[in-house]
Amino acid sequence: MPDNFLHLLNRNMSDLAYISPELMVVTTFLFALVFDFAVPAERRKSTGYICVVGLLIALWLNLQHYQAFMDEWRQNGEFASKSIFFGMLRYDNFGTFFKFIVLIGTVISLLLSIHARELFGKNHGEFYLLLVAVCAGGMFLASATNLLMIYLSLESLSIISYAMAGYLRHDRKSAEAGIKYVIYGAMASGIMIFGMSYLYGLSGTLNVLDVPNLLGGIDNGIVTQLSNGSMEPGGRGAMIAILAMVFAGFLYKIAAVPFHYWSPDVYEGAPTTATGFFSVVPKAAGFAVLIRVLCAFFKPGAAPDAAWFNYHNVEPIIAVLAVLTMTIGNLAALGQTNAKRMLAYSSIAHAGYMLAGVSVLGNTKGLAAVLFYLVVYLFMNLGAFAVLVALENIFGGTDLKQLRGAVRREPVLCVTLCIFLFSLTGLPPFGGFMGKWFIMVQLADNHHYWMVFWIGMNSVVSLYYYMKLAKTVAIDQPDEAVASAEATPLVYTCIVVGKSLALLLLFFNSVPLLSWCQEVLVNLNR
Repeated sequence: MPDNFLHLLNRNMSDLAYISPELMVVTTFLFALVFDFAVPAERRKSTGYICVVGLLIALWLNLQHYQAFMDEWRQNGEFASKSIFFGMLRYDNFGTFFKFIVLIGTVISLLLSIHARELFGKNHGEFYLLLVAVCAGGMFLASATNLLMIYLSLESLSIISYAMAGYLRHDRKSAEAGIKYVIYGAMASGIMIFGMSYLYGLSGTLNVLDVPNLLGGIDNGIVTQLSNGSMEPGGRGAMIAILAMVFAGFLYKIAAVPFHYWSPDVYEGAPTTATGFFSVVPKAAGFAVLIRVLCAFFKPGAAPDAAWFNYHNVEPIIAVLAVLTMTIGNLAALGQTNAKRMLAYSSIAHAGYMLAGVSVLGNTKGLAAVLFYLVVYLFMNLGAFAVLVALENIFGGTDLKQLRGAVRREPVLCVTLCIFLFSLTGLPPFGGFMGKWFIMVQLADNHHYWMVFWIGMNSVVSLYYYMKLAKTVAIDQPDEAVASAEATPLVYTCIVVGKSLALLLLFFNSVPLLSWCQEVLVNLNR
């Protein structure tokens, strides 16, 4: 027994090298936590800078992993992939890709939070720590291949997000956002873990990669045993119900219909920096686990009659969810008068666009288009929220009437906001156009022309409310209310200008990123 224990311990210790970015993030959190307790209140901004440095080191470590994958590919013609911690996590290029998105999104959110006026106070150092903690949960979720690990990672990401949403304790809307987030999140998590428990009971394994092998013969194996030899259709119906419960948690995290109701109220009430963070980082982590589990359960390339678990059974369901999500999100955004709430519904619509790419599950190029869109979405949506944070510092809010004529006060910020809005619409010459274009091309190649039509129609609808926001800041006459005379921090200007340039670059030179997205999927779950 002691020898076996030492063997298991040594194996786990050797696997620590594969999660060095996550360990760096956790170390950063612990060090920053102690530091924040030790320094006086007026120096709490230093906690944010410590977190930024720690996450930049984690980014460098993640880059080392990516370079190791590329070296393996050059030597052996394939990407490295390894199951670590006894199947709890997967060390592969797919997880590394999403860790880049999570880390970059968190670093930008930290830089915005350090100068966000609504967070100023004696306890604002705690907010930076919450951002880092959510980042760690998102990174583990991107690599999780065990049902228990998926649940723990998702909960660590979600529970801390609840605290971020209700962070402004004396703000009624923030408190309401936190409470609603908790209620909806608890419901979704309960449904998901209930489905996972049944899935474990049927398959006898927690490893999502083994579930299809054990349940693939559901038509003539497990169901027959459970129903005393009779082939009842209820067995298949039960399996559908179980999988629906499992995927409910993932759909909730990406704010897809019908699990989107929490998003507008939470986005409006939460601090603006938290709202921008929610719209990108948890959503990216949610798509990471959704794609990984879908590709494990419904393997692309499987013959239609190979098993009940094949992608032909799930593609129409995802397609319908995608169309409902993008349509409801865009239609609900039309009448909004608050920029944060408007972008919340916009975020729902963009989840629908990405789900449209996931709906061609049998074609990895469709999934590659989704990964490309996620990177573009990181720049354009977080860029739009970066501008909103800066304008909120000046004008004291994000209602459209408060932002009228903002271009007269901050021309650079407002011009970049218009760029982000054009990109979110899908207009050239910005990266958002290429993101939608690649998804629509893959849909057309798979003869899903009706979805191409719906994406085009929804983009036209979205043009109205995006341009309404652009018109407000650029054309409308400002109110008589006196805005803050405080200068906009240079870091805000650098962030929004850099993101605008990145969107231009991704339009004119999108092939390298798209090629990387295709490479990421080569060794998924292998």
